[in-house]
Amino acid sequence: MSGKGVDYSHYQGTPNVQKMMDDGVEFVIIKAWEGDHPDPNFTENLENAIDAHMPVMAYVYLHSSDTDARRQACFDHIGETVLCLDWEAEGVQAHVVEAWMDAYEAVYNRRGMVYYGSYPPDAPTPRIGEWPRWFPHYANKPALPPWDGITPNPDWRDCYAIWQSSSTGKVDGISGLVDTDELAPYLSIGELIAWINESRPPRPDVDLVEPAIRCLQLALNVAGYNAGTVDGLWGPHTQQAIDDYSGWNE
Repeated sequence: MSGKGVDYSHYQGTPNVQKMMDDGVEFVIIKAWEGDHPDPNFTENLENAIDAHMPVMAYVYLHSSDTDARRQACFDHIGETVLCLDWEAEGVQAHVVEAWMDAYEAVYNRRGMVYYGSYPPDAPTPRIGEWPRWFPHYANKPALPPWDGITPNPDWRDCYAIWQSSSTGKVDGISGLVDTDELAPYLSIGELIAWINESRPPRPDVDLVEPAIRCLQLALNVAGYNAGTVDGLWGPHTQQAIDDYSGWNE
């Protein structure tokens, strides 16, 4: 498993964050808001996560009746905590999600995350695809590929940043069952922490080494030193060509 996380609400009470960390949990997503009311345990759960230096995000359960006033009340409640939009209630159209996105970006000048499965309440729009996706799929493998680690601005309708892999997980520090999550393989916990702390989305993991080796192999071959296939891999042919070029075998 890559970065291991859990998400929870007042239904799990106030979990013991240190025990969760000892069990390998690296990030948490805590319910913050629904309708006109905050989750009753959010403030305590948030403070416990911050005190333990646990990376934490907050999620709001969306309704079709959400208004600007409701959105602002939610923002006031979560403060600087990164927001996740839980889009799963029947009848919530895409424009409701977009309204939350627009309002959040206007207040915080950053993106959040959107949670929706293979069959959301409405067709996801390109605008919704701009925010990293938290994807629920309870199977051994997700039905959606992870972020590839390279594309800097992917259409997140086609890949995920976080996979909610189970709704019946068990973690030390939480009584009963809990949702468990995994980071995309190319998204490190360090990048997630930077995203939360510095308000920037995952950055692409650009491979500089392979292209450089390819250029070197090509140059050696053109110059008459047999580096073999130009494949970007440093093998015995490439090493021998370097030795011949450097005159180490003379």
